[in-house]
Amino acid sequence: MRSAYDRWFGADVPLEIAYFNISLAFIVVLSAALVCSGLYTGEDKLFFYFIISGLGFIAFLAAYALQTRKYDLSIFCITLLLEGIMLPGVYITDGRFISFALVYYFFPLLTTVFIQNKRFRVIAYITFILSFFGTITYMYLNSHTNSRSITGSMRPIEDVLIPFMICGLFVVVSILQTLRHYRYESEEAEKSRIEADRMEKSKDIFLMNMSHEIRTPMNAIMSAGELIASRNISSDTRQNVRHIMNACKALISTIDDLLVFSRVENKRIVLAESTYELKPLLDDIINMISVRLMNSEVKFYVDIDPSIPKGLFGDMVRIRQVFINILNNAVKYTKKGHVTLRVRMTDRHDTSVTIHAEVEDTGIGIKQEMLPHLFEDFVRVQDKINESLKNEGSGLGLSITKAIVDEFGGKMSVESEYNRGSVFSFDIPQQVSDPSPIAVVKDHDGIGIIIYDSDTECEERLKETLKDLKIKHTAVYSKEQLAELVDGNDGTYTHIFISTENSEESMDILRHYREMVSVVLRNVGDTESSLTADKITKPISSINVAEYFNEEDEDVISDGLELNEETSSRLGTFMVKDARAIVVDDNMTNLIVSDRLLRNLGFDVVTAGNGNDAVSLISSMKFDIIFIDYMMPGMDGVDTLRAIRRMPVKWTSDVPCLVLTADAHEGAKQMLLNAGFDDYLSKPIDVSELEYMISRYLPKEKLTEYE
Repeated sequence: MRSAYDRWFGADVPLEIAYFNISLAFIVVLSAALVCSGLYTGEDKLFFYFIISGLGFIAFLAAYALQTRKYDLSIFCITLLLEGIMLPGVYITDGRFISFALVYYFFPLLTTVFIQNKRFRVIAYITFILSFFGTITYMYLNSHTNSRSITGSMRPIEDVLIPFMICGLFVVVSILQTLRHYRYESEEAEKSRIEADRMEKSKDIFLMNMSHEIRTPMNAIMSAGELIASRNISSDTRQNVRHIMNACKALISTIDDLLVFSRVENKRIVLAESTYELKPLLDDIINMISVRLMNSEVKFYVDIDPSIPKGLFGDMVRIRQVFINILNNAVKYTKKGHVTLRVRMTDRHDTSVTIHAEVEDTGIGIKQEMLPHLFEDFVRVQDKINESLKNEGSGLGLSITKAIVDEFGGKMSVESEYNRGSVFSFDIPQQVSDPSPIAVVKDHDGIGIIIYDSDTECEERLKETLKDLKIKHTAVYSKEQLAELVDGNDGTYTHIFISTENSEESMDILRHYREMVSVVLRNVGDTESSLTADKITKPISSINVAEYFNEEDEDVISDGLELNEETSSRLGTFMVKDARAIVVDDNMTNLIVSDRLLRNLGFDVVTAGNGNDAVSLISSMKFDIIFIDYMMPGMDGVDTLRAIRRMPVKWTSDVPCLVLTADAHEGAKQMLLNAGFDDYLSKPIDVSELEYMISRYLPKEKLTEYE
């Protein structure tokens, strides 16, 4: 009995089905009451025919509802049957003007109020009004033909008490069912919320652990790559190292995307704003993309407004992520032609500026029907012609990028033509911390340049760049034109900017006119020219042109190109002397790589595999800087730091302690700084960031410039 009740009226039964079942039950009760009353008052056969026929139709409609699940339509038809046929027939055959059937009329009205769908409700109300008042009017007008209509006395039990009890009980049961259903739904919703919170926490823990487990060995791979790239190695080996480094960075980028997506999904993106310089940020991005396109047929062009403020205030990491995500997409979907990065500024004020950036490509483009869904999660641009692209990427890059831009209060847009290419653009407002321009040539009036580059697009970009930098320039388009212009030079021109290919064919001219400085515009990965000349690596921008002319020792530029353009531009810019460092890490590979990195910089290095060993070593010798891994078994990084700070030796209270961690979740940096660490280095360790930390925390007298 209990199971049958739960199956028909249980709290987990959908409300419309429970209402339908309640209505059927009360129709049976109502019909039984009418039959009993008719037997008691001696009604004729027609009275019972109406009731039995009505029940038959109702049974048919109930079976139809169970078969088709169209409960709304079935209860609507039952309501019309009661209002339009069954109850009027019963009332008329009863023959009394004041009868129990009048009260029963309110049952289909209550059914309409509680159950009817909105599209049926108006029709049901109209049917009730017409049927109820029409039947009363008919009975009144025909009262002279039936002596019972007027003279028949009202029976309190049959005409009032029983009908009101049935209709009232229906109302009470329906209300209780509604309350029970809503309470059940509230409880289920609360259970779902608790389960969702639990799963969300589990997901966050999983993502953090996954990030840590991947970043830890990745630190060893990338740091070892940095060490190899800093050596004097062959170009093939250097190229292979670059491939390894790029693959590592792509994997780290995917991990970062997943972590950011987790925060976007839960609306937990928090901008960690601080002052930063735009130039090194753009340098890093340009170098990374240049290396990715090194062996492809795609040209990379850059156009940077030299008047953009040098120092800004914002979240540099998030801005870098926006640039990288959009540029990586352009590189991925472009197999020939070019990718162009333009960085300009709009809405310049004394204390703020809006950075406007565009990334244009000649790739596969995007179909118009895809554009509205482009920034949704897990959406990837797919092209049936390029099957190899279908499984690349996580499909999160653009949705994350837009979420970050929105968090900055900026805007992002895209224009695309299928099979022709795309232009992604974004605007990000930033505060200005240093208003001086990002690129300026100090003595531009005394400089004149002859441009000879067979890449006409590159030539046009270079002319625009020199115009922005206010440098005189003239382009030539053949070796003969170059010879003529150089031969007639009256001191107007001081430099010849020439591509690697053109420099080989014009070697005799360049060697003959030594009074002009030859500057080879080389591509990343180009073999060395036999011409002894200065070099600037493409893509040419206002940044590297201004950097060239402002460089006091131009040989540094030439030498620096032998290193990995992405991450090694600062490797070996200084050495340390008489300095000792200790690295604490439970991963042996990381200890070995860190030891070599620091020894290359001149450190006397001591390593420890856990916190206890580190405390023991520190108690017996003095260190100038301490690097501690955060997640270690036993004593973790925080416990180790506290043990060091509590030592009775005076120097341990002031020695700089830097945390090394693969924990990249939101708030990890601030949490570790609050725990007492002087600074934070995330794994995999960036060599330039490591050098910056050393130069910041090591006493100046222990640093010497590298020669």
